[in-house]
Amino acid sequence: MRTPLNLKPRTLRNRMLLVAAACIVGVLAVAGAALVSVFERHVLELIGRDLDTRWAQLARDLTVENGRLRMPEEGVDVRYETAKSGAYWQITEAGATVLRSASLEGRTLDLDEGGAERAAGLWFEVDADDGAELYVVEREIALAKAPGRRLKLAVALDHEQVAAARRGFQWDAAFVLGLIALVLVLAAGLQSRIILQPLARLREELGAIRDGGQARLRSAVPAEVAPLAEDLNRLLDGQEDLVRKARERAGALAHGLKTPIAILIAECRRLESDGQPDVARRLREQISAIQTHVEREIARARARGSSAALGASVDAAGTAQRLVRVMGRLPRGETLTWRCEAPAELMLRMDPDDFGEVLGNLLDNARKWAAGAVTLRCEVSTSSARIIVEDDGPGFGSNAAPTSLTAGDRESSAGLGLVIVQDILAAYGSALWIDRAAANGVVSFTLPGRLVTGRKPPAVAAPEDRTSHGGGRLSPAANG
Repeated sequence: MRTPLNLKPRTLRNRMLLVAAACIVGVLAVAGAALVSVFERHVLELIGRDLDTRWAQLARDLTVENGRLRMPEEGVDVRYETAKSGAYWQITEAGATVLRSASLEGRTLDLDEGGAERAAGLWFEVDADDGAELYVVEREIALAKAPGRRLKLAVALDHEQVAAARRGFQWDAAFVLGLIALVLVLAAGLQSRIILQPLARLREELGAIRDGGQARLRSAVPAEVAPLAEDLNRLLDGQEDLVRKARERAGALAHGLKTPIAILIAECRRLESDGQPDVARRLREQISAIQTHVEREIARARARGSSAALGASVDAAGTAQRLVRVMGRLPRGETLTWRCEAPAELMLRMDPDDFGEVLGNLLDNARKWAAGAVTLRCEVSTSSARIIVEDDGPGFGSNAAPTSLTAGDRESSAGLGLVIVQDILAAYGSALWIDRAAANGVVSFTLPGRLVTGRKPPAVAAPEDRTSHGGGRLSPAANG
């Protein structure tokens, strides 16, 4: 039982691109986050060094006049004089604030969150009253004019400048990394195209084998794909061997039955000469049924075997012309006008022997019923061709469908030839179409085909001595 194929468009190229894109985006996202973190750490180090510089400058400028602390305005950052500017300083003694910058507007920096970093004289973070984050450094300051006083100088800078720098860096990094991701995805697409090129060539060659352009895979493929190509070639060899053996067995069966059937026919003649015509007639009927069964099953075995083989093709025009010449030498054929209208470059996807069997039966059927002319023509479309056999004899009629073509007794007098044609075409996914509305005889079938403008692939023509298995047209009386 065949397993149904998953027809969703899941190609290796799409999978490779999807995996590559996911990996690229993931790696660049991690890299972007790491870069932002590193950038922020370096910015914080710069802020820390800036705080150290500011603390040293303020400690140097701090003086004592008449027992009072004084911070000169000359050389001081102007932001210390601007309210909520983001730059602050204050001096405490015994936990009480004794001097502060104007930017604090009389407020006091709450430095209780400093912890170990504050005690070590390192910079630390605190929250201001307005919700802003501040980076602060606080250290003791020694004054020569006030040796007994224990003063602490704290310098603070607003965190917003770091956040603004980080946001700007994030946008810039996202833009640059996005461009890098786009370039890498395009490169991955190009890479997958190059890597999968051997598979594309393999697919093209399989198409050529299916269309009959070549018999086996020939392209050099990478080592990873070479076993697949070798297995496909072995599979094709096995299919061809199966077809050959099926034909040999069918031929051996036909040949082995010739002698027994000939002996039975001789016995029929002996019975007739001995005065037993009824017995001879019944025996001839059984012999005819045996011949019908054998010929039909042999034809079906040939068709089913050949349909399993890939790459079978036939030169339609060459085969049709040879069959027309053969029909012209048969009884009644020399008195008919034969016309063959088939493009010389038409190649059909069918085994040559099966095509000869089908077309030979249809032409022979037309030969038996034509009044004066038989026409064979081909109507070619983009990927298929319709083969039409038409004669000027009586038509099939609406009630002329042989039971052997639909249901019931397939060994009826409708004729074995059209039954074999129908069986062979069914093996190729096609069917015999009979125009019952036409006044004359018109039959046709459709097969995949193409016009080859260059060199034609080699094709074995149908043998010229192939004969039909009996006419399938009903008589005019039966039509009536």
